Amino acid sequence: MAFEAIHSLVARSVARFPDRTAVETADAALSYRALDERADRVAAQLHRAGARAGSLVSVLAPDRADLATALLAVLRLGAVAAPLDGAAQTHRLSRLLSDAPPEVLLVGAGQEKTAAEIAPAGLPLLELGAVQDGLTDDRGADYPRHVPGPDDPCYLFFTSGSTGRSKAILGRLGAVDHYLRWEAELLGVDSGWRVGQLISPAFDAVLRDLLLPLSVGATAVAPAPELRLDPAALAHWIDGARVDLVHCVPSVFRSLLPTALGDDLGFPALRCVALSGERLVPADAARWFDRYGERVRLLNLYGPSETTMTKLYHFVTPADTALRSIPIGRPMPDTEVLLLDERGEPVPEGRVGEIHLRTPYAALGYHRDPEATAAAFTTTPGSGSGPALTVYRTGDFGRLLPGASEASPAGTLEFLGRKDHQVKIGGVRVELEEVEALLREHPSVAEAAVILTEPDGAPPLLCAFVESSGTSGASGASGASGVPDTDLLREHLAERLHPAAVPSVIVPARIPRTVTGKIDRKALRPPAPAAQTPADDAVAPRNATERTVAAIWTAVLAVPIEDVRTRFFTVGGSLAVITVLSRIKDSFGVSLTLADFLAHQTVEGIARLVEKTLVETDADDDLFGSPL
Repeated sequence: MAFEAIHSLVARSVARFPDRTAVETADAALSYRALDERADRVAAQLHRAGARAGSLVSVLAPDRADLATALLAVLRLGAVAAPLDGAAQTHRLSRLLSDAPPEVLLVGAGQEKTAAEIAPAGLPLLELGAVQDGLTDDRGADYPRHVPGPDDPCYLFFTSGSTGRSKAILGRLGAVDHYLRWEAELLGVDSGWRVGQLISPAFDAVLRDLLLPLSVGATAVAPAPELRLDPAALAHWIDGARVDLVHCVPSVFRSLLPTALGDDLGFPALRCVALSGERLVPADAARWFDRYGERVRLLNLYGPSETTMTKLYHFVTPADTALRSIPIGRPMPDTEVLLLDERGEPVPEGRVGEIHLRTPYAALGYHRDPEATAAAFTTTPGSGSGPALTVYRTGDFGRLLPGASEASPAGTLEFLGRKDHQVKIGGVRVELEEVEALLREHPSVAEAAVILTEPDGAPPLLCAFVESSGTSGASGASGASGVPDTDLLREHLAERLHPAAVPSVIVPARIPRTVTGKIDRKALRPPAPAAQTPADDAVAPRNATERTVAAIWTAVLAVPIEDVRTRFFTVGGSLAVITVLSRIKDSFGVSLTLADFLAHQTVEGIARLVEKTLVETDADDDLFGSPL
């Protein structure tokens, strides 16, 4: 497949469908002609601000129309786009800008305050709204057109930091082109499709979500930001917006299922749900097939960011739900899977090995980190006179399932997790994901995460965190509050696991997520024995407002809130924000925005904001005593 730069593909869409909607958001619709004109103006302003081919340009633009404009402008210059997530904490954003200093920061609508807080002194800031509308300069949209090459650096995304400090992955232009044209052909995506936008701008998969539709003249469709935090509303949006294709992590897919199945949503336009980033649980796929059959395809994708989004794929079948894990399938074109043992030798079929991916479409490496690049990437000779190929060591384990056939010439790969998900307790090897899967099988549990903890001076033990499904099931494992009964959960596990694999601690809690929707295992904190009583310096709720806000948090998160300085996201808050905001409105008659909540985040801060709002609206003081 001959290389063609992604912005050239988009230019073809502009020529064919100038008046068709390129990006549709909750507030507006942007045509291909308007997108093209805006991108040219932004590219010209970037050039005047000093950006050149190879320059790093950070982008703080959650709005998909803004983000699409920014990406195209950066690509047209031959520069490198580094999208950021405006919902991230400012200290993290500041650190990312420090680790990979940009030459310009593009700022989308509503992000001006955040940009001012995180930008180092002297960094040029360009506000997309003013530039796109032609308000900042009357010199037109002239700038030098870069002649693209397949190995040009074009994007930079940071890893989640699950293995330490985040690393910046530098991607090549040819790899984006290769992936997008492959997926468009695989699924038959054409100009009539509507592709959902659920991924954080800080995750490399946003390139897939946004540029795939734009490359074929289709429409990228984005929900209102608050819907991403409300699974029920999100499921109804997918249905009502007539979305054809959704990409999401399995955790988000699982959160959508209760509404999709319970409300009997038909999803008449939906053709495919593509899942990646986590292991797809067979029980979730089975529930989907029971309701929708195979009319809406489930596509399981696997591929680290270091190898450009996806490198293996598998269309899930009902038969797969009887397996202990859904296969991740076989490699896409121009990719080879190597399963190697600890000595670097290939393992035979059916044996477990570490997954290595050999492809000419890997990332260019880690930005300004040659040692980490050399440790993760190696180069091997190509076939014949072909180019050398990069091999990336994933750190993930898998095995080739038996029964390779003409339909699956490369065999079918089963994903077995990472080495750090395999632990030993009392000499017994325990697979943490197996324990999690068994917990999810219980009707009272919607989600589960298990970690190994080593208390000071004590043997290691397992700690499980479980989210309530909101139903007690036949066994009555949830009380009136909907909190799973931990004793019954232990009995459920004891019947199925070695005693060493039954968690010593089971904590009902809202499980934290990363910005990409994955379970944030680094944020899971087991309750220490000393934490059973309030800390000596804890500040208990001091008035009726704080007591009511603390009670709301305790009810929603199933975690006692005994210190008004506790930050919401350190005690399992994430997708629960919308529920908390709704209950605050019910209790006080005050409507707080998500931005308000993110700016305060503690019981103390939220209580003060509630009181301030009530005073400003001359609300009756009796509201301060409103019951839950």
